Amino acid sequence: MDSKKFDYNLIRYLVIIVETRSMANAAEVLNVAPSAVSYAVKKMRDHYHDPLFTRTLNGVMPTALAMNLYNKFKVIDADITNVLNLKSISQNTKRSVYIRCDPLTEFWLTEKLLRQHIIPDECSAEFRYVTLDSEQRVSKLRNKEIDIDIGLQLPGDSSLVARPLFDLDFTLICRNDHKTVGESITREQFAKERYVGFGSPFYRTLLRTDAAEAIALRETDPVIVSDSHFNLILASIFDDLLVFCPSRYVQILKKIIPIREVQCDFINRGNVKYVAHIHKQNMGDELIGRVIGLLREGV
Repeated sequence: MDSKKFDYNLIRYLVIIVETRSMANAAEVLNVAPSAVSYAVKKMRDHYHDPLFTRTLNGVMPTALAMNLYNKFKVIDADITNVLNLKSISQNTKRSVYIRCDPLTEFWLTEKLLRQHIIPDECSAEFRYVTLDSEQRVSKLRNKEIDIDIGLQLPGDSSLVARPLFDLDFTLICRNDHKTVGESITREQFAKERYVGFGSPFYRTLLRTDAAEAIALRETDPVIVSDSHFNLILASIFDDLLVFCPSRYVQILKKIIPIREVQCDFINRGNVKYVAHIHKQNMGDELIGRVIGLLREGV
């Protein structure tokens, strides 16, 4: 073997292929064409005189030599990444953390980051790609376009780690001066009152509660359907409308919007799980860990 002819860019290629167990997924993570990954594998095979990867029904399986190389290359790749991060930090006094979540979670988290002085003392936060399907969310995390993805559980992916956050319970709310709804409401009254509904092709609250039965018995459809909880909540202060809002965010909303909670006994709790997803390579990132810690805290 002639080490002078070895292309050190191949180190990262081998690491990513082993971690993703897929040539196609490796191409996505590396942001290159699949042909570039195939060419890199050919160069490594020629250099080491070993197939390195064998095809399976679900992707590729590394050989024993490939795993031995991975254990060594992983350390080298991490060292290079750390050095590049040090250079970046020296050039920019504050880093940016890229987060994907729904607008209500964004609002709630922003208040926490400001109150804890994580923003602006330690970093800036950039919220991106609100409306994505599961496949797109996974892709953004793999490509490190997003540091933290907050939402419903994503399909299993070897390059990602899921951190459970909280149960996304829901509370029925209305404007303070609603004319016909008092402090509490029965299922029968709810079926008669006007309400606004949440719906999105990419995101579902999955309200598996008895409220679904009450809604099914209604004679009228929602007067507004939107994939923006903010729009629905703001609309409820202009007229006598009911809306389901994630309970975790009600208190902060009440500080700035004239709304109140309506007690009802037909909503079960703990049916919707919220999860923070990160790339495996960010598992040891202290700042990302602190942000996730804030997400796990109560109101």
